Amino acid sequence: MGTDKALIGVDGRAMAVRVAEALDRAGAADVVCVGGDLEALAALGLAAIAEPEPGAGPVSGIVGALNAAGSGVVVVLACDLLDPSADAIRSTVGALGPAQLAVPVSAGRRQWMHAAWRAEVSEHLRAALSRGVRAVHDAAEGLETVEVPGVPAAALADADRTGDLPTGSTLPTSMDVPEIDIDELERRRDEGATVIDVRQPDEYEEAHIPGARLIPMTDVPERVEEIPDDETVYLVCGSGPRSQRAAAWLLQQGHDAVNVTGGTQAWIEAGKPLATGTEPS
Repeated sequence: MGTDKALIGVDGRAMAVRVAEALDRAGAADVVCVGGDLEALAALGLAAIAEPEPGAGPVSGIVGALNAAGSGVVVVLACDLLDPSADAIRSTVGALGPAQLAVPVSAGRRQWMHAAWRAEVSEHLRAALSRGVRAVHDAAEGLETVEVPGVPAAALADADRTGDLPTGSTLPTSMDVPEIDIDELERRRDEGATVIDVRQPDEYEEAHIPGARLIPMTDVPERVEEIPDDETVYLVCGSGPRSQRAAAWLLQQGHDAVNVTGGTQAWIEAGKPLATGTEPS
């Protein structure tokens, strides 16, 4: 589709969020996104990890999921399911029994991206991946597999084309985020403006803008109540991309947020004052 399908909005929620919610309702102990835009997924409140071999297709993503779990049964779903169903997930897991893999069948075809795997098959898939195997059905060859009949086709359908999306779906866009440079930030900071540093703690401790409060970008959704909603807040990171995403998310929540272009790196290069350690000043 020319865009990240995981972030497409359906019924007001990103597709990846809808799939994660279905897994949660089905009883999943943990839900993890593998691959994609990790920062954008984290900003949605989702745990996200890089896939083992980016660009190597769905087998790499499945291996990443199995590795993340380590043991037990792992359900791997496509991020772009149109109507993810907790009942369909439970049916798939329930059919696994002592087998290594359970795959629903729809219209005579195995639906590989709605399957339940035993984590122990990770080595088998890794070996296939190392041989250059990219198709899931080829990578799964040799595994003890059971087919799952009766799973509703609607619960297995995904969005291959824009026309597959329900009416009212929203494609992710690069929201216009207000921006200022470091010189303007210095002036506004001196006037008492709130500055939020969205880098990681180790980056912050090494050097940060005096007075900037640390809230790592991945923590912003959980700690949004700590961010003032009655004034303009200024977001800064290393060079600008992370703070731009955080500012965009805050704007969507109704906050008045501004991104600082160039970030802390530009601040340092300009010779402006710095603070170190875990405290804002």
